[in-house]
Amino acid sequence: MKENYQRSLRILCTLFLFNCSLTQAQLTVMATGNFNVGGVSDNGIVSMHTSAGGIYKWDATNGVVTIGALTNGYPQAGRTVISKDGTRIASTITNGATNFNELATYNVANLSWANHGGLVPTGWDGSVSSTWGMNSLGDIVVGLGWLTAANGHAIKWTSEGGIVDLGSIVSGRSSRANAVNSDGTVIVGWQDQADGMRCGAKWINGVESFILDGTGANVGEAGDVSADGNTIIGSAVPNPYVWNSVSGLTYITHPNSSAFFRGGATGISGNGGVVVGFYRPFPGAPMAGEGFIWTPAGGRVNLNDYAASLGITTNGVIMSLPLAISQDGKKIAGTGRDASGQTVAFYLDLTQYLAVNENVNNENLLSIYPNPAKDNIYIKGKHKIEKAEIYNMVGQKLRTIPSVESQIDVSFLSKGNYVLHLFVKGEVSQSFKFIKQ
Repeated sequence: MKENYQRSLRILCTLFLFNCSLTQAQLTVMATGNFNVGGVSDNGIVSMHTSAGGIYKWDATNGVVTIGALTNGYPQAGRTVISKDGTRIASTITNGATNFNELATYNVANLSWANHGGLVPTGWDGSVSSTWGMNSLGDIVVGLGWLTAANGHAIKWTSEGGIVDLGSIVSGRSSRANAVNSDGTVIVGWQDQADGMRCGAKWINGVESFILDGTGANVGEAGDVSADGNTIIGSAVPNPYVWNSVSGLTYITHPNSSAFFRGGATGISGNGGVVVGFYRPFPGAPMAGEGFIWTPAGGRVNLNDYAASLGITTNGVIMSLPLAISQDGKKIAGTGRDASGQTVAFYLDLTQYLAVNENVNNENLLSIYPNPAKDNIYIKGKHKIEKAEIYNMVGQKLRTIPSVESQIDVSFLSKGNYVLHLFVKGEVSQSFKFIKQ
């Protein structure tokens, strides 16, 4: 099994190296220390904060830049998140007029913060509300608003409507919103049951319900949602889950998972096709585990192994806690540990590896069509193809097709992205990334 896994990783590296420029893809250590990464934009800007109250953004040109800070002496709560285009950031920041921390938004262009309050004018432990999620456009923010010292509700903020109480379907118990889809119609988070157990919840068009598995049982806290709202990710015990409005709930499993080695899904791409998360010993330090990348077709793959298969030099960095993935699914950011054991914030750019060149400029080369494909892929070219192989995006071979003529049946594949490898005269000839509809 281990030999097959390593072979798959080597093959995946070959597939991507064949038609890709690798000059821009990289693993970068953004900073050393306990930075809580909250989001990463499609253009490679990372938003994050520290528990001490500092709020930051990072990009490859400017490095780590301080954009705000809590000033009332209380620790940071929530997440610092960013829009798809990197122009807006949301976090929890101190309102200078009240000295309470609250949900706020930051305009990157004019370097200004705007406070948005909470459900009550004054709060507890220095806070009236906290930021946990923002939509891809950056005009909707969700989080938690305190009602009393022991009770809070999920909230939603928009510039038109201000703060809205999303409520609780269990009387007297708390709820929280962790993420929101692009148009604000689907919000996900958690809801406390009557016994205090925290369970995954979703608000669809403002109506709250629990997230259920195939048996009708509640699952754990939901952490993120795809742009269209159809796919939700979260954490259970011991396995993370992916819930889809059509296919239902799928667990992301690990061979060592148990009550003492458990995981969580932390980020999902805009199309719902790529998920990142972690597994780690429990109880145990967050940096003691391993990160993963997951797709419906390929399943879970250790994130360091995935990077190595693409030829990325990690310089001893263990990406143990990936916390965010960009909407385009090509940038991953989080925290981990370096070769000396120090905690670091990392940024992984997969852009060039995932940009398989499908253009054919030489008439002697092969080409494929249609792409996306539904049932069959057709091949054009002068060479005789001795065989073909189809791989998923994490390097697992799904099928070998001998004696290829002019077409290949792909109807057996699930919807998603794949790589077709064509062999001419027994050698690797060309690789093509294609989409199965």
